[in-house]
Amino acid sequence: MQAARSAFVGRRTELTELRSALTAVAQGSGGLVIVDGPAGIGKSRLLEAFAGEAAAARVAVAAGAATELDHMAPLAALLGALRASTPPVLTDLGRLGDPAGSRFWLVDHLGDLVEQYVRSRPLTIILDDLQWADELTALALRILVPALSSSPVLWVLARRPTPADTPAQEAISRLIASDYPRLTLGPLRPAEVVELSTAILGARPDHTVLALAERSAGNPFLLEEVLTGLREQGQIVISGETATAVAEDLPPSFLTSVQHRLRALSEDVRRLLEAGSVLGRPFTLHEAARILGRSAIELVPATDEAIRVDTLVDLGSELAFRHDLIREAVYSNLPGPVRQVLHREATEVLRNEGRPPTEIAEHLLRCGLRGNQDAVGVVQNAVARVAVTAPGAAADLITRTLPLLEPGDPARPRLVADAVRLLASVGRLAEAQALGETALRAGLDAHTEATLLLGMAEALKHAGQDTATVEYTGRVLTRKDAPVQVRAQLWAIRAHALLNAGDIDDAGHAADEAVRLSDAAGEQSALVLGLAAQSMVEQARGDIAGAVARARDAVGIADSVGGETRYQHPGVWLGHALAAADRFTEASTVYEMGQREAVELGTAWSQPLWHYYRAELLMASGMLVDAQAEAEAGVAIAEQLTAMAMVVPLLGTLAALAVRRNELAVAGDCVERARQLRMTGIGSRMEDLAWRSALYQEACGDPAGTMESLAPLFAAIPRRPLLLTQEPCSAPVLVRMCLRAGAVEPAEVVVAASAALARNNPGVRSITGAAQHALGLLREDRAALQAAVAAFRDSPRLLGRASALEDAGDAERRAGNRDGAVALLREAAGLYSSSGARRDLERVNRRLADLGVRRGQQRPATRAAGRSVLTESEMRVARIVARGKTNREVAEELFLSPHTVDSHLRHIFGKLGVSSRVALTRWVVEQDVRAASADPAHAPGAYTEANTSS
Repeated sequence: MQAARSAFVGRRTELTELRSALTAVAQGSGGLVIVDGPAGIGKSRLLEAFAGEAAAARVAVAAGAATELDHMAPLAALLGALRASTPPVLTDLGRLGDPAGSRFWLVDHLGDLVEQYVRSRPLTIILDDLQWADELTALALRILVPALSSSPVLWVLARRPTPADTPAQEAISRLIASDYPRLTLGPLRPAEVVELSTAILGARPDHTVLALAERSAGNPFLLEEVLTGLREQGQIVISGETATAVAEDLPPSFLTSVQHRLRALSEDVRRLLEAGSVLGRPFTLHEAARILGRSAIELVPATDEAIRVDTLVDLGSELAFRHDLIREAVYSNLPGPVRQVLHREATEVLRNEGRPPTEIAEHLLRCGLRGNQDAVGVVQNAVARVAVTAPGAAADLITRTLPLLEPGDPARPRLVADAVRLLASVGRLAEAQALGETALRAGLDAHTEATLLLGMAEALKHAGQDTATVEYTGRVLTRKDAPVQVRAQLWAIRAHALLNAGDIDDAGHAADEAVRLSDAAGEQSALVLGLAAQSMVEQARGDIAGAVARARDAVGIADSVGGETRYQHPGVWLGHALAAADRFTEASTVYEMGQREAVELGTAWSQPLWHYYRAELLMASGMLVDAQAEAEAGVAIAEQLTAMAMVVPLLGTLAALAVRRNELAVAGDCVERARQLRMTGIGSRMEDLAWRSALYQEACGDPAGTMESLAPLFAAIPRRPLLLTQEPCSAPVLVRMCLRAGAVEPAEVVVAASAALARNNPGVRSITGAAQHALGLLREDRAALQAAVAAFRDSPRLLGRASALEDAGDAERRAGNRDGAVALLREAAGLYSSSGARRDLERVNRRLADLGVRRGQQRPATRAAGRSVLTESEMRVARIVARGKTNREVAEELFLSPHTVDSHLRHIFGKLGVSSRVALTRWVVEQDVRAASADPAHAPGAYTEANTSS
């Protein structure tokens, strides 16, 4: 942060609010305060005062400010602040890993380093002028602010309202929408204007001075500039303790005011300021001198003068404008041709000094040299450097370069293809498509066109735009002159999109073509993706053994070939097929290993997939709390990465879980969010939204709406029984829904499809049990329901077993067998209770009550009262956190992702009514003390490391 010289006036209320946040962080709670207001309103001065108070309170301070060029310098302000803290949070950038790996993991690792740091001391991170920050900083804020909320980390972020469309502004707007505190600085009040004027002039202003001061509109910086300028020009006279103005008026604008003040400075000072304004960041005297073609020694007097008149400030090794408004005014007053010449000189100076190509490219573009091939080469180098960490900025760099190229420039098609891919990868799909279509209309050779459309198809698929993906792949695949390697990749991508947006036979044909062409061309990456698509098609058709075999082939190739094939993560589909085969332990192992490999490879896009399939597996296993944590983590990551393809199915999972917990408002919100995403073009399989919407509608007592949602599923099930392979237990639920709506025909369809699936997969006990369960409900067949219970006893699907027990118990009740009914219903109640399926438990309890069983007799044994509020999984997380471990360390110990741990912690804090890891640690210690008092032989004795203070 640059120092501000004005007196601290008029911001004491805001400083008091910051002190409250400081007290909370000193006690172990995290937080965020956003400070906003126009330029010069006093944000920097407030942050400076707060930083001093934080340091005095022995809270470590990491303070920094973004500059206008930071949009091309990923994480510059944040990393600079963390290195400048005392002691530094970050001493070695190498600890963050290779930035070329993944921007997501880079931010993730940075959060882990901060978490480790605050084990021993609380920290406040103060960042000023965030309107200029880059998109990687924006991503860091979206991820780290909520992720570190339970640690003693206080963020204080300041920004101007303009420019309004930067990545950081969007990130801060999201945080504001999450109800974090916001301090908006307004103009000084009249009494405060008098107080500040007195401090500036050293005398109390009379009415003549205050009349001129009104032109500042209560802006402290502008007021200071006005009064200082008038005093230096002899237009304010001080007599005794009173200041009087002899000026009749002020310059018409701040720009002309600055220009007028600069005229009083020597020519060398003016040239120094102009060179510094072009550089757009803190600069060295050597840099400014070389831009001006002077020696640094010659400009030493000018530097001293600029510091003396308080236009520049000395930062040690660099110089900076006292306020960025002064720099902007100096830059804006430069004539266009002069500005271009200075940018051209800056290009050469920075190139010779080895500055990053991104900074050099910025100056080249501002030169406006049309047809400059050297500029194109520099831009391409800059794009390659920044694309991984700031793809949006890299795309903007390209789009600003394109007007400088001649229409037939050979570099144009490649640059356009890169820009389209980068824009699509950050969710700017409309811009990507518009730019791509413009290039396609201009005419491209077959290879370039295919490459461009491949990039768009890949990005659109990750963004969940399945229909658009099918369209773009089709445009290339009709051309036989496209390279066979590209065609193979496009067939594979098309197959996956068609599974969501098209016919199953079309998806199967695309998958087969991908495998055929990949095999012929030796394109292993596309072959792996094609085999994965074949696995999904086999599962959709009901051939689970075939699905496992194809997915295992894909994994085998990826493991043996290595390289790019591993980035396809075929383990996702192998785990999914194994889960359909009731091989839950194997599936869980595959997911765990695959997620670890994704961390190693930096393939952040795959994370929502892993979380989704793990959540589905946990839900089927009856571990609803764990499933919820996984699904919530998946949604958070997908939204942070704008990789929206998995958000709809993840929201569907959360809706199904909320229905089980009898939280219908939450379920409805998830369903509505998923529907809104579908309306924007985000695709998903019909099984994802239609099925979960029907579960919600049925729980709300809307049989007509339920059947309307299920209509496309009933039509597809005979040829596409994917829902019944993914969730075998859906078959009896569907039958029950049909019977309640009086719709026997679709129930018959489900029973027939479920029976056929059981015949084709005789070794999968869940499918066998579900078929018998569905048949028993439709035919009111006690023997079939008993057979379902027997089959589910060999199945890992606990909730499926509970449902079969419940319906079998109800059948026994209707047959007059009370004892048999009570035994079955009690067993079902135990399974529902241990899973956290409150809605189902309440229903079974009502049935037991009808049989005369008292509620106290229905409850299985629970843990001690204090601990019963948390599930076993949550208690494990709480215990490890109480040992002072970071989220990453907890994740490694429990074989989870840090984001799943974060989700668990949010639930734990909500249940316990605490907001920090310190408070959680105290709670765990208290529980152990109570347990030891009650039963010393069973005291945990594992908390000698517990840290109960920050």
